[in-house]
Amino acid sequence: MTPDVNVLVAAYRADHAHHDAAYAWLAEARRNCAQGSDTFTLLPMVATAFLRLVTNQRVFTEPDSIEDAIAFIDTLLDTPGVELEDCGKEWPLLRDKLLALGLHGNLVTDAWIAAAVETLCEHLVTFDKDFKRLLPATDFTLLIP
Repeated sequence: MTPDVNVLVAAYRADHAHHDAAYAWLAEARRNCAQGSDTFTLLPMVATAFLRLVTNQRVFTEPDSIEDAIAFIDTLLDTPGVELEDCGKEWPLLRDKLLALGLHGNLVTDAWIAAAVETLCEHLVTFDKDFKRLLPATDFTLLIP
């Protein structure tokens, strides 16, 4: 499993509308990973997007400190079995998705995440319905708050 940035933000921010659903999923995913019954991969583009969003004054009236946000990522990475994945191998698939689907703007990052998920044979967990056009239905779970 690999979480999308929206799941991490919602799990981290108690004031987020989807906090309860995201927090419950993250807690279970970490438990399963620590017990060895599931995998958990953190994508670098998701980690940096998380840091960018939760520390941004334009996104949150009271943004988090970079120290607290990094501590959250470090806590995830300290969970037995959680791994930060290398990236780069997904470029050909990302390029093809962008061109074939005519993606631009905010969908570029989603396409990058989708390409990494496919390249790594991962399973994405997200609140973002855009992934319905970017990934086969078997490659992602759409959380419903």
